[in-house]
Amino acid sequence: MATMGLVLVACGNDARAGGGSGGGGTAGSTPTATPTVTPSPIATPTAPDTPTEPSTTPTAQPTQTPEPTPQKPFRITPAMLLTGSEMAKGDPSRKWRATSQTPGTPICGPSSTRGAGVQGTLRRHFTDELDASGGQWLTRYADARAARAAYGQIVATIKSCKALRPAPTHARKMTENRTLALGDGTRIIRWFDYPLPSDPGSEAGGFPYAVTLEGSVVSVLSFGEMGQGIKPTHFERIAGSAAARLG
Repeated sequence: MATMGLVLVACGNDARAGGGSGGGGTAGSTPTATPTVTPSPIATPTAPDTPTEPSTTPTAQPTQTPEPTPQKPFRITPAMLLTGSEMAKGDPSRKWRATSQTPGTPICGPSSTRGAGVQGTLRRHFTDELDASGGQWLTRYADARAARAAYGQIVATIKSCKALRPAPTHARKMTENRTLALGDGTRIIRWFDYPLPSDPGSEAGGFPYAVTLEGSVVSVLSFGEMGQGIKPTHFERIAGSAAARLG
């Protein structure tokens, strides 16, 4: 009996030890999960804001337009007039000279020496001490545009030449009307006054004009004498000398 009891005890122990699926297992046999602790991120210290320096670039100032410098009005001077020696050199066959006299009214009238809006004038008389005489008239205008208009008026007046009609026994014709590349423009016009057959003993006369535009100035040369007048080639040379003094 004692032996049987021991056996039973042994069997009973075997049953408990081998029962891996039963509910009677001990608590120590089940592994316990260890909670994982996630460390909090360490905050990186932020550097304090660097103070912004004020801009050293100056603020652009509004652009101011400079006031224009007033220009002195252009004036004509005696140095711009043709001289007696230049006149004599241009027409060497006679002894021309300048005088202090006022030149007479040209054949085509006072309007053949000046236009509208004159702001200054100079003139000079020339003579050969015989029958030939003439003069130069300089006129200044407000600007080049006004001077060009005056130049056109003067040329038109000379081309029509209605101021002084020829004598009843005379006739008149234009023998020259041409332009030269002098200054801003030069026009040479020549009138020839001649007797009609009914007046065979009367003298003819030659009356050349040279009108030159230069900027705001107009120069007029006008001469008259018995016969054909100053030779065309000589008169062109005289016109060139007068134009050269205007520039």
